[in-house]
Amino acid sequence: MTRRQLVQFLTAAVAPRILAARQARTDAPGKRLVLVTIGGIRRQESFSKPGLVNVPHLFDELLPQSIFYPYTANEGVTSHFNTISSILTGVWQHVDDWGSQKPTNPTLFHYLKSQHNAGVNDTWVVTSNKQLTANISPGVNVVLSKQLLVEAVERIIMGQSTRKQLEREQLLSEMKSVLETDYERIGWGAPSASSFQDPEVKKTFVAALTNFIHGPDAPASGDDLTFIVAKEVLLRLAPAMLMVNFSDVEVAHSGAYSLHLGGIRRSDALCHKLWEFIRTNPALKDNTTLVIMNEFGRDPDGSSTNGFFNHRTNTESCRMAWSMVLGAAVRKPEVVERVIRQVDMAPSIGTWMGLECDRSVGELLPEIAI
Repeated sequence: MTRRQLVQFLTAAVAPRILAARQARTDAPGKRLVLVTIGGIRRQESFSKPGLVNVPHLFDELLPQSIFYPYTANEGVTSHFNTISSILTGVWQHVDDWGSQKPTNPTLFHYLKSQHNAGVNDTWVVTSNKQLTANISPGVNVVLSKQLLVEAVERIIMGQSTRKQLEREQLLSEMKSVLETDYERIGWGAPSASSFQDPEVKKTFVAALTNFIHGPDAPASGDDLTFIVAKEVLLRLAPAMLMVNFSDVEVAHSGAYSLHLGGIRRSDALCHKLWEFIRTNPALKDNTTLVIMNEFGRDPDGSSTNGFFNHRTNTESCRMAWSMVLGAAVRKPEVVERVIRQVDMAPSIGTWMGLECDRSVGELLPEIAI
């Protein structure tokens, strides 16, 4: 399928719902951003005719309300830390792939803090990817939710805890203990020691962990926990800027295709849940923009890097991603045919928030309301 054929297919398929969304849209002031990144989904498993089965919520429910950019080029290093740094800075970043170095240019978090005098609880990163260390944007609260779960499980299995069984209540107690005593060692970060000990912040995480263990449907994945923590942060702390990363799809590195597809479907469902939470929350619905960005694709089948296992090749299969913008920054829902770049999103969303991203090399996207 050519690019034009795909855009024509997407537009025709969602046109009636886009029209309905335009008619229901009302403009409202507001400057709150939730940015979701998803690590590594090819077009053939997502926004293509055979792939739509894996993204039913994104395609059927979210796309018609959104500005959708089906061709969002990643022209940088197709690793997680570099890609997310590029998205946040509007500059192609070339730093350590594993988060040991800071981005070399200011991020949206930096611009918000320096230009709007944001408070310590206004900027949060909640991530399933352990590469997103506190270096992603110093001074920002960084929560490695999946790493907290892994650490708690390892402590019990290795006999490093008084809790001896992987029973839900004991796992909850162990996660609370790690959160209380050792969060910095597993990669979490906070602007100051006192901000992370804030009673409201601690209450947020205790509620999130309790919901994860005892909530409906008994979720078990790292992305499920990331979603629950992110939701609690939005509900209780109402930050001006929250970045969320889902990475269950990265099980592809182990060669498990069925689990990779499961990760795509979970990301699809969690993005929908997040949007529904924002859309129906009185404090969020009129002033929040949700941006969902696929970081990159994956290598093509038959490549020397084992196809879906990795994301290393200089191919369209790997470099061509997609982006979706929902909420307050959407002037009118539409599918945009032209190719954009990931670095275009920071200055565009930044301008909508009243930020001057003066170091960005990206171009303003005219579809996004300013």
